[in-house]
Amino acid sequence: MAFEAYRNQARPGATRVRRVMFLVAALLHGGIISGGVAYSYWHVDELTPPTLRVTFISAAPPPPPPPPPPPAGSGVKKKVALKPKAVEIPIVTPKPTEIVQPRERPAPVKKTFRQHTDEEEEEDEPAGVKGGVKGGVSGGTIGGTIGGTVGGTPGGVVGSTAAPALVAPKFLPPMMGALQKESGDDPSFPPSLNHGGVEYLVQAKICVSRAGTVDSVLLMKHADALLDASVLNAVKKWRFRPLVANGNAVPFCYFGRFEFKSHL
Repeated sequence: MAFEAYRNQARPGATRVRRVMFLVAALLHGGIISGGVAYSYWHVDELTPPTLRVTFISAAPPPPPPPPPPPAGSGVKKKVALKPKAVEIPIVTPKPTEIVQPRERPAPVKKTFRQHTDEEEEEDEPAGVKGGVKGGVSGGTIGGTIGGTVGGTPGGVVGSTAAPALVAPKFLPPMMGALQKESGDDPSFPPSLNHGGVEYLVQAKICVSRAGTVDSVLLMKHADALLDASVLNAVKKWRFRPLVANGNAVPFCYFGRFEFKSHL
């Protein structure tokens, strides 16, 4: 009890010392703060800016103005640029092989004249051959060519001694082959089939010789037996213009088409 009473007793000297120390510490700190603020105003660090190098470039001078045009009548000719002319290349189209039809010309008949004397007796002229042609040769073939050689091959060339070479026939389009026809009747329509409105079609392969006669007729499409016979009989009597290629007559073939339509 005595010890606690000692602790709780008032100490006026200690309280005064504390106040004095607090005041001194406050003044000391205030002075330090004031000195720091004043030092920041007095001491200013100067910042050195970086060095920049600037180069000035002058603009290029404008081009000189064009010279003035020469006065009229000065005699100076102005150069004019000539444009190249386009050269037109002609396009050549090859012509197809032309088929020329020969013209039948009678061979000239040589006439021999001799001087007649009174001492010579007139010789009787031999009798002509039935079916012959005026201007023909004795011993010739009926239907031969005037000016040909006795014993020659029919269809040969006048003045040639060799037989004509065998040439493969040329195939012509149906329309071109039909245009070569010179004479001949069309196949007839049998009356027994001309009723009922029925259509018939016959196709035939027609081959023609150099002289224009029909060598062969081959039926490719049959219809009725009467119609087939009518087509064969009529076509075999046809005559054609000789087909000439490169100056020589050549045989040819084409496909003929025969259509028949009966009445109702």
